[in-house]
Amino acid sequence: GAGRAPAQDLDDRCVVVTGASRGLGAAIAVRATELGARVAGCARTSPGDGIAMAAAVDVADHEAVDEFAAAVADQLGPIELWVNNAAVIDPVAPLRDLTPDDVERMVGINIVGVWNGTAAFVRHRRRLGGGGTVINVSSGVALRASAGTGLYSASKAAVDRLTEATALEEADRGIAAWAIQPGIVDTAMQTSLRTASPHAFPRATEFRELHERDAFNTGSYVADWLLAIAFDPAFRPPSVAWRIPDARPRPLLPGPPGADRATSP
Repeated sequence: GAGRAPAQDLDDRCVVVTGASRGLGAAIAVRATELGARVAGCARTSPGDGIAMAAAVDVADHEAVDEFAAAVADQLGPIELWVNNAAVIDPVAPLRDLTPDDVERMVGINIVGVWNGTAAFVRHRRRLGGGGTVINVSSGVALRASAGTGLYSASKAAVDRLTEATALEEADRGIAAWAIQPGIVDTAMQTSLRTASPHAFPRATEFRELHERDAFNTGSYVADWLLAIAFDPAFRPPSVAWRIPDARPRPLLPGPPGADRATSP
């Protein structure tokens, strides 16, 4: 790997993280707080203590996200980084087995939720004259689907395209937009994948092997990269949709023909 990104001095900066109650979102919120930022986190259930502001917000609800953004700006000041991290992968199952409710929920959180957060942040920054960064957490599966996670794959591909469009539309105001693949992080999503039945997710064995090898990027490692991308020009990615370097070499596991063997949510 290329090593850890340097810790940023985030004193007096305001950062928003969605999906901040657990997993990668919680790690980003905690790390940004450690580095001095005023952090506002939201999730379907309100994140725990330890950050400047926590709220229960359904990211699929446009009005709720707008109200959250306004409350953050009012209480913590101008928002400089907005991380759209909230996403769901369940149910892991063939597309034919999903229900309309399953599809509506995943699209609502993974795609509409990213648009809601992006729109709220961009409108906020444009009112201030521009600047700031939105980072949308993407995934390697945006590039290639696996059986059992097709809708999740499609949602992350949508996130990449929405982010690219945002970067083009807001460049004149100096608002940066990045869709960042964090690599393989051991979150609740990974648990869903490695505990899925072979019928629901044929690659389940592969992900159990990843767990046995502890072949993961840590949440704090990913957080340092995202914060460096947002606040250190030297770490500006070469493309809008980009994967951070892994903390250690990627394990290449036997997978089905044509599979990206080390790609993961």
